[in-house]
Amino acid sequence: MIYTDYYDSDEFNEVFNEIIKLDKSGVDPYYNLISNPNLKYKLDRKGYLYFILGKYTVNTLFNEYVCEFLNNHPYVCNYDVAGMKKHLNTSLGHVHFSLCVNSVQDAYFKSNDKHIFDILCDVYAGKYKNKCHEISSILGVNGDYVVTAFVNSPVKNYKFLHSFVQKGDEVLDFSKNVKMSKDEYYDLLSPDVVSKIDGNRLISDIMFVSHNYPPMTPKDFLVRHNHLVLRR
Repeated sequence: MIYTDYYDSDEFNEVFNEIIKLDKSGVDPYYNLISNPNLKYKLDRKGYLYFILGKYTVNTLFNEYVCEFLNNHPYVCNYDVAGMKKHLNTSLGHVHFSLCVNSVQDAYFKSNDKHIFDILCDVYAGKYKNKCHEISSILGVNGDYVVTAFVNSPVKNYKFLHSFVQKGDEVLDFSKNVKMSKDEYYDLLSPDVVSKIDGNRLISDIMFVSHNYPPMTPKDFLVRHNHLVLRR
C-alpha cells in the first residue's frame, strides 16, 4: 500500500490524470485500466465510486445541470437525488447520501456567529472543495470528532490523506459536500486513521499549538496533533 498526500506523488498524479482523461472522454476508465496489460495500475472500485460521487456533489454547488453528468456517466445505472436523502447506484456499487449544504442549512440561517456564517457561505460557494483539512478544522468544533486519515483513492493500492468531521453515527465530508452514515462512509473509504480530535477540545488544542510551536498549516496540525498535543 502506498500512502500519498494526494497531489504530492508524481506516480499517483500520472495515473490519476490518466483516469480523469479517460473519464472525460466517455471511455470506460475502469475497464480500460483494469484490462490493459500495458498498464501497471488498476482502479479501486470503492475509491472510484467516491470519485464519481464527489464530482456530482461538488458540482451541485456550481451547476444546475449537474444531473447530466450522472445521466452520461458509463458507470451510473440509476439514481434518486430529488429529495433530502439521495441514492446513487453504479456498476461499482451503491451509496446513500445527502448534501452538507442541506444538512447545515438551519445553522446557516440561524447562526449568530458572523465568522461561522461567512464560512458556511463559502461552503455554499464551493470555496472549500479541495480544502478538506481547512474546513474540517473550522467546522469540526460543531462535531464530535475531526478525523484525518489515509483513505481509498481511485487507484488500487494508493491511499490519500483526507480530513472529515464525524458527528454521532454520521460523517460530514464538507470538502466533497457529502453527508453519509459513518458505517457506509467507512466501508467506502476504509480510512487508516492518523488522528481523531475531540471537537470539544479542538479550539484549545489549536491555541496550545499556536502558542508553543512555529506556524503550521491546518493539515500539519491535524497530522501531527497526537505528537504535538497528546504527548505534551
